[in-house]
Amino acid sequence: MPHESRITNHVLRIIDFGGEGPLLHFAHANAYPPGCYRQFLELLTPRFHVVAMEQRPLWANADPTELTDWELLAGDMICLFDEQGWRQVIGVGHSLGAVATMRTAVSRPELFRTLVMVEPVFLLPMLLEMAAAYPDVIYQVPVVQSALRRRHQFESREYAFNHWRRKPVFQRWSDETLLDYVNSALIPDAQNGGFRLAYPREWETRIYAHPPQWVWDVLPQVTQPTLGIRGAETDTIVPEAWQLWQEKQPQATFVEVADAGHMLLMERPSAAAQIILEYLAAV
Repeated sequence: MPHESRITNHVLRIIDFGGEGPLLHFAHANAYPPGCYRQFLELLTPRFHVVAMEQRPLWANADPTELTDWELLAGDMICLFDEQGWRQVIGVGHSLGAVATMRTAVSRPELFRTLVMVEPVFLLPMLLEMAAAYPDVIYQVPVVQSALRRRHQFESREYAFNHWRRKPVFQRWSDETLLDYVNSALIPDAQNGGFRLAYPREWETRIYAHPPQWVWDVLPQVTQPTLGIRGAETDTIVPEAWQLWQEKQPQATFVEVADAGHMLLMERPSAAAQIILEYLAAV
């Protein structure tokens, strides 16, 4: 069930997936609202009380030009935790959400007791240097171009389901998981009729085009026990970045999930949940 909070004059929703036990906060990926992860997150609720903040791109009237660095999203998380009085939370994040959680945990170590980072966007230093040196060129990168062109209006949720069912990115998703995505990613379009993306493509593009330059410098400062997870067929954490992560954070635990890519929490939710539950039971 959602409930509302207020940060810097914005109303945001906290999605409460229920459950009993210690508080676990989940931070979602770029373009994927929390409800997309229902199949995975509900597997954690027998042991944890699972909540997820809708990040800034899902806030009403939030301006994408506000973001010049992913630090903004970590700052939002800090504001929420302080407002709610949350401390020593288990922080689980996917992709963008993993990076924002990591940055928050370094800035405010008391907020998290354990971190689980699933497929964080840890680009190789060479790519980050290129992005900083040639900011206009990054808009030609395929993932950015794809976000710019993303279809953002649909006449019905049924049409969107059938449209997305054929896309390679959703090939490993079950119909039930894809339906969760349809129901979470689309909202009624009062202006044009039908439905539109809840997570604007302008925000998705902006985030992809401004990768954080600080990840490799900040990563060694993490003090919390950490589990790092990578999909064996990912196109995000390349083998060189996977190795560098382990060198930067040698005290962490690392697991690679077979038959999964960057979206492994949707592709193999049961396997991912089991890995995380076993890790958290041992720390």
